[in-house]
Amino acid sequence: MPAFYSDGFIWVRVRVPVPSDAEGPLAIRGLRNFVVAGSLMLLSDELFVNGRLVGHQGSLPPSPRLSLSGWDAIFDLPDGVATPGTTAIIAFRAWYPPFLRQPDLVGSVQLSIDEIRNLKLSSRADHAGMVLANGPDLALNSIIAILGLGLLVLWRWAGGRDLLLCSWMLISMSLFSLLRNPLSFGLLAHSWRVHSLVIVALQSLAMAVTIEFIWSVHGLRIPGVKRLFQAAGAIFNLGSAIAVLIYTPSQIGFWSLWVELPAILVFSFIQIGVNFWILFLTGRNRIIAIALIMISVAAVLPSFGLVNGIYIGPFYETYFGLAFFLCEFGLFVMLGQRAWRAWRARDELRIELDAAREVQQQLITPAVNIPGFQIETVYTPATQVGGDFFRVLPEGDGGLLVVMGDVSGKGLRAAMTVSAVIGALRTMPPLAPSRILSDLNRGLAGQLRGGFVTCCAARIKHDGAATIANAGHLAPYRNGAELEVGAGMPLGIVPETDYEESQFLLEPGDALTFLSDGVVEARNSSGELFGFARTLRISGSGAEAIAKAAVEFGQDDDITVLTLTRLAVGEDSALPLTRPARVQA
Repeated sequence: MPAFYSDGFIWVRVRVPVPSDAEGPLAIRGLRNFVVAGSLMLLSDELFVNGRLVGHQGSLPPSPRLSLSGWDAIFDLPDGVATPGTTAIIAFRAWYPPFLRQPDLVGSVQLSIDEIRNLKLSSRADHAGMVLANGPDLALNSIIAILGLGLLVLWRWAGGRDLLLCSWMLISMSLFSLLRNPLSFGLLAHSWRVHSLVIVALQSLAMAVTIEFIWSVHGLRIPGVKRLFQAAGAIFNLGSAIAVLIYTPSQIGFWSLWVELPAILVFSFIQIGVNFWILFLTGRNRIIAIALIMISVAAVLPSFGLVNGIYIGPFYETYFGLAFFLCEFGLFVMLGQRAWRAWRARDELRIELDAAREVQQQLITPAVNIPGFQIETVYTPATQVGGDFFRVLPEGDGGLLVVMGDVSGKGLRAAMTVSAVIGALRTMPPLAPSRILSDLNRGLAGQLRGGFVTCCAARIKHDGAATIANAGHLAPYRNGAELEVGAGMPLGIVPETDYEESQFLLEPGDALTFLSDGVVEARNSSGELFGFARTLRISGSGAEAIAKAAVEFGQDDDITVLTLTRLAVGEDSALPLTRPARVQA
């Protein structure tokens, strides 16, 4: 075996008998097996018969290229090179790249000379036997890849970081084996450098995903061990990449080979140790821990010179491949069940949210026109249920009461608060706007878990006299200009709070616009807010136009808009206004 700092060449000379009964054209067959740490490799070599070059695989220095096109080669012999019944002198010259100049390299070259047809029949039989022997390994890795894709589909339905990481672990490891093993018996052919980079990339991905999966599924909080885990994997893969790419011996090549074994041992022992800790001390995820321990043990067996696989009849399967398949199949079943339960839970939650949305739609119904007033409302929650609310109640004297509010937060909790507020408004007797806000505030104080409710209440009489009180809500707009009303403390923060009232007159044809902060806080893809200036410019438009502008800009919160126009005496509220609302430029 060439030493690391040698030129890497070897010469082997043997005598090979030529069958005396050979009648057809002759050929020489070279069956090459070179195994390093369990992986079959091919060298760059040349074959000479009786001093004449008859064939080669790859190319030798100064432009070396390893041949990965097959494990078996047949070269035709020119006429007169060998004679039936004689003994031919075969010279085999091979070049070892630096990463193959290792003491644990075990190899053999089987040379035979015979008729071309006999050698090809023999090669096909041996090739079929090798494919058959390695068939289970290919099948198992293909199944693992399919399982990984299945978990990826489940992740799309159910979500979950553990599911995503496990799917990528299965896919990357199976692709690693599927691309590596076919090279052993000539099913793929490409550059050895491309092959090495692809294998190292898939190996790096698989190891990185494995680390993240272990820390995620076990919920580990030991960053120092994780960094050591990641460093061992990175050193191993970096060493592998450097070792297979160098042409000539060097210190960096020597050390890249030297650090590979300790790095992979550290990586494997951390994986084994962490999962043993989970198995015996925490009692969580025991099946996952056992599966990962088995994979790690099977992976380090070749590093200690132990048997790498087993023959079962004509079939050969590596311990790592078998352990990986059994363990990953178990992970697939267990995580698949988790994903199914999570998907069912999400489906049940969706049904509950649909029901909550239906209830909220019944509580917050679009306002209808009231004699003397034309009303338009738009309610667009950011999610299935929202935290905005409004109520328009006609009063016996021909006037009406308008209440609009916004619960802090979004989703189901905000929607439940909305239901409580709407229920309170329904049972509340006719009161002044300030009293309405005070009573709501006392009822909500201490019930919102740190949240609050903004609210604006306005009573408008049939003659246009209006009284308004505000509790931290956006001030309404009249004819495109913001009304001057007190800000007030939002509801639910301080139990005893007084709210001031403001009076103004709503002339025939005047329009009031109430809206939630979802309009002002609409945000586009660049992070820009819709803002008060844009809101002011469109505040004299109809509710539909205002809400549409905010949604198209980029809805980020619940959007509610209510526009109210006082009609002139005798004007039909069921018909569109003939006089347009005034808009401030």
